[in-house]
Amino acid sequence: MKYISGLNGIRAIAVLFVIVSHRFPQDHIVHKLSLGNYGVDIFFVLSGFLISRSLFNKIIAHNNGEISKQKIFKQFFYNRSLRIFPIYYLLLLFMYLTNGIIGNQLKENVLWYLFYGSNYLNYFENKWFGSLAHFWSLAVEEQFYIFWPILLFMFKRRILMFLLVLIIIGTIYPFLISGKSGVLLLSCVNAFSVGALLAYIEINKPIYKNTFIKIIKVVLFPVLIMVLIHQLVVNIPYFSTRLAAAIIAVSIISYCLYHSNSFLVKHILGNKTLNFIGTISYGIYLYHNIVPKYWAWGLRKLNIITPGTHYDFSYLEFFIQTIFIILVSYFSWIIVEKPILKFKDR
Repeated sequence: MKYISGLNGIRAIAVLFVIVSHRFPQDHIVHKLSLGNYGVDIFFVLSGFLISRSLFNKIIAHNNGEISKQKIFKQFFYNRSLRIFPIYYLLLLFMYLTNGIIGNQLKENVLWYLFYGSNYLNYFENKWFGSLAHFWSLAVEEQFYIFWPILLFMFKRRILMFLLVLIIIGTIYPFLISGKSGVLLLSCVNAFSVGALLAYIEINKPIYKNTFIKIIKVVLFPVLIMVLIHQLVVNIPYFSTRLAAAIIAVSIISYCLYHSNSFLVKHILGNKTLNFIGTISYGIYLYHNIVPKYWAWGLRKLNIITPGTHYDFSYLEFFIQTIFIILVSYFSWIIVEKPILKFKDR
């Protein structure tokens, strides 16, 4: 498949949104924008687009008798496992063996994290679990990967209707149940499906391209205005920030897809720094909320701070920690992730 320039830049911006959201104090003005939520939703849209793009091509090959359904499923789950599992389970093992540094939330709930069910743990307990709070979205992604190829094959003759129904379900569902409903898979399927819709148009229905772009142009500006009003002025009742984020994200992704030679794609989203951060963004996301705990532990061991010391937020420390997180993620990419990806089934 054709490589799409700029997507790593989108990943980089999304993961930086999440870091800022989790590391800045709760009373900081940046939290009015809910950057972390939008960053996660961007990842969902990207996953929906890229995974569906690959699967739609495989389904076409299957329909032409070029590959069996069993081989498609085998390749898909094998390749996803190689990409996701190694550093995820290595990190869980490391945290388990150094139990106490991040608290007891892993040891007490280890099965939820081992089997990618932490989003349901958050929902049932109606709370976040410290440094592991961000694992909910990794659980949602994995649940999506398990069901998505099966569902696309089941509804391959009614893909458009299937995606539109999921967008509606994902938009309405969070308002029907109480608590942390936004962490459940059904609450996130609208973001995945919006990304999949773009992939469907690119691969299966290119004649709809101009219509899709026209719709994006019509709805994008009003959505942006509503997001700003909702975040900064007044809470709009029953406003789906996830659907809004999905519309914004798919607009940028489609621009990268259809305007690959534009200045925005080549020189901004495609610049070396964002491309580098985007390449290692999975590691950055995985480690970003955990590294600060070990950072503070190291400072106490070096007697730079004393146990129980409270110190105010520092932009300098945030910058240094972020650079350190990027370095950890880079070495994770070089030592573990990249070598393992050589075993992907092509």
